[in-house]
Amino acid sequence: MERTIWLLRHGMRQDFEQADWFDTAVRPHDPPLSANGRQQARDTGWFLKAHGIERIYCSPFLRTVDTAGIIAAELDVPVFVEHGLCEVLKEGWFSGPPDYLASRTLQRRYAHIDPRYEPLIMPCYPEDEDAGELDERCRCVTESLLGETWQTTLLVGHGASVGGIAKALAPGVEPLQVAMCGLHQFVLRDGAWQLGYSGTGHLSITETIERFH
Repeated sequence: MERTIWLLRHGMRQDFEQADWFDTAVRPHDPPLSANGRQQARDTGWFLKAHGIERIYCSPFLRTVDTAGIIAAELDVPVFVEHGLCEVLKEGWFSGPPDYLASRTLQRRYAHIDPRYEPLIMPCYPEDEDAGELDERCRCVTESLLGETWQTTLLVGHGASVGGIAKALAPGVEPLQVAMCGLHQFVLRDGAWQLGYSGTGHLSITETIERFH
């Protein structure tokens, strides 16, 4: 049976476009999308309408939940908050385990989130990316998600997790350009995952400098 996975990095972040956002932020480690990021998510939802997405899995960080929630409203599909798709939990980026908003709290913001979903993978803090811990986590969450019942799905993550899942699916594929709301299609044919659409051609707004975290 042919299966399709779409990988998506979240849209533009509030703190990347508003330098003083941290000065008043209640949860400075967890920025939402900026106005441009929300437009990128809408562009992505419009593009994906013709591609049969059945469900969306997203990282628990607010910028990925915002991206997934906006797309889900366009597609009218459920969103499952999957911790295995989260940002790489580096000590240099986080002073401790991140404080995520609960799924029931997020559901009040985005009605398509299913609060009953139990994450398949719970990453440990801290993660040593250089020691291969991110690659191993991405391999585990990829195997777990492939065990779920769907034919076409969208995974919304971060630069690190999108790249790690692509590597787990198709080790021979060149590393992806993981721009904000960059979208990558992988199709399973004859037992191998093949890269189809890949890029930002679906967006009306793109970043001028590629940034991470």
